[in-house]
Amino acid sequence: MADKRGEIFMVYVMSDIHGDYPSFYNMLVKINFSSFDKLYIFGDLIDEGPDNLCLLGFVRSMSNICMLKGNHEYIFERYLQGTVSAELWDVCGGSMTRKEANSLTEEKKADMLEYLRNLPVYKIVTVGGREYFLTHSGYNADCDIFRTETGLIDIKESVEQAVKVDQERYLFSNDIHYIPVALKFNKQIIVGHYPTIFIPGHEKYSIFFGEKYFDIDTGNERRDEGGRLGCFRPQ
Repeated sequence: MADKRGEIFMVYVMSDIHGDYPSFYNMLVKINFSSFDKLYIFGDLIDEGPDNLCLLGFVRSMSNICMLKGNHEYIFERYLQGTVSAELWDVCGGSMTRKEANSLTEEKKADMLEYLRNLPVYKIVTVGGREYFLTHSGYNADCDIFRTETGLIDIKESVEQAVKVDQERYLFSNDIHYIPVALKFNKQIIVGHYPTIFIPGHEKYSIFFGEKYFDIDTGNERRDEGGRLGCFRPQ
C-alpha cells in the first residue's frame, strides 16, 4: 500500500493487549513497525495487566497508531464519570488500571475522560482494493440494518445504530459469533473482544479467519493458559 507521496507502508491490526507492554513492544519489533506503517488497535488495550496508562500514553503519542474503543476503555470512561464503581471495575479486571487512574491529577483525569469519550468504535480501511470494517465486538443482532437491494447487512449503519441505542451493549456483544448461516455482511469485518479459543470448531489461540468475519483476539489476557498477542496484516 502506498500513501499520496508514493511511500510504501503496511497496515496492521491488533486487539486486546490488556496492559501487556512487553508483548506489545516485542510485536512491534517483530513486524518491523515503522513510521511509514499504520496500526489499528481494536480496544481493550488496558486491564488485566500491569502496564495500562503507559500503554495508553504511548498509543496517544503515536500519530500512526489508531485506537478504537473496547469495553474496557468504556468501563474506564464510566469510572471517571462516576457511573461505575471501583468494585465493578475490579471485577472486570481493572484493579491495576483503577489504581493508576486514582493517582492522576484532576486535570489529567479530565483529559483522559475526554480522550476515552472520543475514541471511535469503528474504522473502515481499504487495503489491496478490499474494504475492511475494523471494530471491537462486531455486531449487535438487535440493531442490524438489512439492505433488500443487496441482500446484505450494512455493517456500518448497523454499528452506528447499535452505538446510538446502547453503546455498552454493543461493546460487550458476542453476537457476531452466533449469527445465522444465511446472514451476510457488506464488508469484511475484523474484530477482537472474544478470545478465539472459545469459537466453536476453532478452539485454539490463533487468529480465526471465518467466511463472515476474522477474530484477532488470541487470548493475550490468558497468557498463563497459552494465550498470546495476535497481529494481522490485511492484504
